[in-house]
Amino acid sequence: MKLIKNAVISNDKELVDILYEDKIIQIGKNISQFEFEEIIDLEGKILIPGCIDAHVHFNDPGYNEHEDFITGTTAAAFGGITTIIDMPCTSIPPVTNTENLESKLSVIRNKAVIDFALWGGIRRNDFPIEIEKIHQLWKAGIVGFKIYTISGMDTFAALSYEDIKQIFERFPEMLFAFHAEDAEIIKKAADKLSELEKMKPENYLKSRPAEAEVKAVGNILELAEKNHLHFVHISTKKAAESILKAKSKLDVSWETCPHYLQFTAADFPQLKGRLKTAPPVKCEDDKKFLRAALKTGKVDFITTDHAGCDWKTEKDLEDFSKVYNGIPGTQLMIPYLLSEFYVKEKVPLSTLIKLTSENAARRYGLFPQKGSLQIGSDADFTVIDQNRSFLVNETKLKSKGKYSPFHGQTFSCSIAKTIVRGETVFDREKGLMVDPGFGNWVKKKVNYLIAKSAKLV
Repeated sequence: MKLIKNAVISNDKELVDILYEDKIIQIGKNISQFEFEEIIDLEGKILIPGCIDAHVHFNDPGYNEHEDFITGTTAAAFGGITTIIDMPCTSIPPVTNTENLESKLSVIRNKAVIDFALWGGIRRNDFPIEIEKIHQLWKAGIVGFKIYTISGMDTFAALSYEDIKQIFERFPEMLFAFHAEDAEIIKKAADKLSELEKMKPENYLKSRPAEAEVKAVGNILELAEKNHLHFVHISTKKAAESILKAKSKLDVSWETCPHYLQFTAADFPQLKGRLKTAPPVKCEDDKKFLRAALKTGKVDFITTDHAGCDWKTEKDLEDFSKVYNGIPGTQLMIPYLLSEFYVKEKVPLSTLIKLTSENAARRYGLFPQKGSLQIGSDADFTVIDQNRSFLVNETKLKSKGKYSPFHGQTFSCSIAKTIVRGETVFDREKGLMVDPGFGNWVKKKVNYLIAKSAKLV
């Protein structure tokens, strides 16, 4: 057995001890009646349930020039993340049936250094839908199905609203996550810009306006009845307000990302490719609303939408219209959130625990195995040093993407240790401490959505 001593795990800042092996055995004060394999004295550092990044693109297999499961999960481990949930679209083949799922697992299982869950997906390429294949994939353990209303990927084409309506009718028991931007609005907006205007970063938001997200979210909410919905990377005040209003009658959740909490479109001329994502960051009112939603616990959880690429060939380009849409974020999310909101904004630790681990684990059927400091839960811990700052240097990121809009900023908090199933996978002084393949695939609980509707806020 192992022992962690003098950890701060709650708002009252009392020091507690945690006894564990691969699972949590006991939480209390002055635990000393056992023989210990290892004793870690945290000396008042913060310990929270192992953090979950529920939206990453690790591009494995198929797009390994951008990322792979070794570099992606290593970056996550350095960032205090103990479990990631990888998206189905940025790998070849995409995870749209059990055969493709097994193909992906055969590649990534011997690469992950932390635990991982997986999304499945539904794409227009596979219409007419084979209903049994969707049921098989759901039963195999994926956490849900990703759907795009707009897509630049030939291998993962977007669905129309009519397609989505059919999906809702056929699969009411399943969870669907939406990249919600209206394709028609974006096409019309882009068509209004000249080719020269599209090349300039200050015009990017004009080509992908806020109205596209607002309309797509509204249309999807109108189509839903007894369905389970999640909206990824929400970037606008109006879309978030629509989702919050719909919570009274629908099972719906949403996430936002650090870049929407910290930056606006006014930062594009300076940060350029370092900040380009889809959807783009919006305006000051949107940022203020999202930050307030975090502080009051109205947003369900925070993710990164991690998607790296090669800086020189895909980001550092004069023509902004050709710049890759994506930024690596999984290594920086937790230091940023604790520094910006726990230390600076005085958001309670209990709120941040829900936003960084508990709510995602509940939503995706992983709780209480993940996202919890309960007896019997996995001994997954993120240890944060609130007294040691962290200077963001993009060249030292463990992702293949060596760039970040946070480059040069100093966070007041840093990651001291990342512990997965009782094993220290990252230590600030020693670096990575496990071999690729240590991470396990975590499946959702069967029928958890039917058993209890996921009401998070």
